[in-house]
Amino acid sequence: MLNTIETYLALRRATGFAMSNAEYLLKSFAAFAVERGHAYVQTQTAIDWAALGPSVAQRDARLKAVCRFARHIRVEDVRHELPPANHFGACKRRRPPHIYSDTEIGRLIEAAGRLRPQGGLRSLTYATLVALLAATGLRIS
Repeated sequence: MLNTIETYLALRRATGFAMSNAEYLLKSFAAFAVERGHAYVQTQTAIDWAALGPSVAQRDARLKAVCRFARHIRVEDVRHELPPANHFGACKRRRPPHIYSDTEIGRLIEAAGRLRPQGGLRSLTYATLVALLAATGLRIS
């Protein structure tokens, strides 16, 4: 299974993915599967391995990494099983955004105007950036 994982990682990297976390997870899964004597992805083995994660989010991430790998490799070899992707029921929750009031925006622009060095471009740049972001609703990401 380790050779198959290496091939999968090389292909994904060639298409622009970093795969550093996936590499760690998949190699860990492969070691776990080999300990159990499995050469192919099996649903129960994947769930048992993912369940070793300390939080629901990590268990979910671990299982999804195996699911992506299994989905890819099943094209070549149907002996690999495809585990259920949302077995642990994790869902990401985003914090609600903070909408700045006009007073808060004014204070941010004033604070940006006081940045050092006085009379330089830094204070003007940040004051302008805050004003633009506030006026357009854009965010830096």
